[in-house]
Amino acid sequence: MADNSNNGSGYVNYNICRSFNQNIDTTLTMLTGAEVPAFTEEVTEGRRTYAPVLTGGHPCSEVIIINKTSGNLFVYDNGYEDDLNSLALATGESITLRGLTNVAQISAKAVSAGTVFYRAQFYSINPSR
Repeated sequence: MADNSNNGSGYVNYNICRSFNQNIDTTLTMLTGAEVPAFTEEVTEGRRTYAPVLTGGHPCSEVIIINKTSGNLFVYDNGYEDDLNSLALATGESITLRGLTNVAQISAKAVSAGTVFYRAQFYSINPSR
């Protein structure tokens, strides 16, 4: 494995990126980044929301998602699961979601089950100090 410490350079590389693929079916599925985390359920004023319990996932600030299923993929973030809060991706389309802390904050469901490829990374630019 590469040495990411940058010993002696005065710069530390926090941009540890990981690529994943995961089968997504027609039910809401969390992007896990390897381990399957859990959801907690909360009901406030009649509205049901789910929040991820981050037992898995991968830390990141952005995720690039590529839909390789044979139909539309609906992407949700931060525990929202209703259609008003989804982004629709056609087969072969990609999207970058920013403002995250873990890939497990994203869930998806497909019209037709298939594989989704995604890359969890930190912002695409070098941070200012």
